Amino acid sequence: MDFTLTDDQVSLVTAARDYLTRAHPATADRSTVDTQSWPELLRQGWLDPGLGVVERALLAEEGGRALHPAPWWPAAAALPLHAADGPVALVDAVPACRAVVTDGRWSLYGAAAGVTGADTAAELVVAARTPAGPAVFAVPVPADGVAVVTGTGIDPLRPPCDVAFAGAAARPLVTPPDAAAALTAARRHAAVLLCCEAVGVADAALRLAVEHAGDRVQFDRPIGSFQAVAHQLAEAYADVELARSLAYRAACALAASSADLADALACAAHACPRAAVSVAETAVQVCGGMGVTWEFPLHRRLRRALWTEATLAGEAAGVLDAAGLLR
Repeated sequence: MDFTLTDDQVSLVTAARDYLTRAHPATADRSTVDTQSWPELLRQGWLDPGLGVVERALLAEEGGRALHPAPWWPAAAALPLHAADGPVALVDAVPACRAVVTDGRWSLYGAAAGVTGADTAAELVVAARTPAGPAVFAVPVPADGVAVVTGTGIDPLRPPCDVAFAGAAARPLVTPPDAAAALTAARRHAAVLLCCEAVGVADAALRLAVEHAGDRVQFDRPIGSFQAVAHQLAEAYADVELARSLAYRAACALAASSADLADALACAAHACPRAAVSVAETAVQVCGGMGVTWEFPLHRRLRRALWTEATLAGEAAGVLDAAGLLR
């Protein structure tokens, strides 16, 4: 499979990286979600419904490299189901939430935990059960019958939210029997983006470690010249490149609706977050005490890597199941 980027894709990546470097430098505070940059995000085309899967995956990698503080991923995850102008969160709540129709009007009941992006969303895209099967609905926020409680998680930019519905008015987006297939496509799309984002996170962590290893001097030599450090960085580089290959393979398989999509996604979901965690941990060790300070941006990459690993755990189980390693 040829992963060579086209000229248009290279231009897209370059423009995204230039924008993120200028607007969201690595040293900036990343303790709160930034919704002020949403208009610029739209102008840059990150959530353009006409953008290809591979192009969006490349943007996800750049977003991970810079730790984009805007809630782009929850909205991107919902794009196969609903394209909106404002922040959106996908509430995948089948069968916990049910939808009831009365006099032609739909209402939602139930609750979902661990929803990413609900704290800043202007609209929730909710998957709920109906007598005819799963369906997808749009619910504005705030609204009567909708309660969102934001919790504390390992990544402050993606806190877990508990969402409850008590007769909330809902607008149907995708109805049975089409909703089941649409939800599967949306889940795969969201997972591919997270895999690519994890590659960006790992790459950024490695770059921080390499830069430190070149600048930090001990015994009159940069510490990167010592084998104990150089070999760790070389292994981390190999992990990043393997993860990138698997993430790109999954993105291309999704774009082409390939027969091996499930296997490609399972492999990427297994390898990419693990690589991000491993590389970030190696970077922390190489950077020493500075690597765990709040001011240094490395711990934010480790937090995102751990969050991604937990979020993709279900998809990653697929590769183990396919190999007969799950009992």
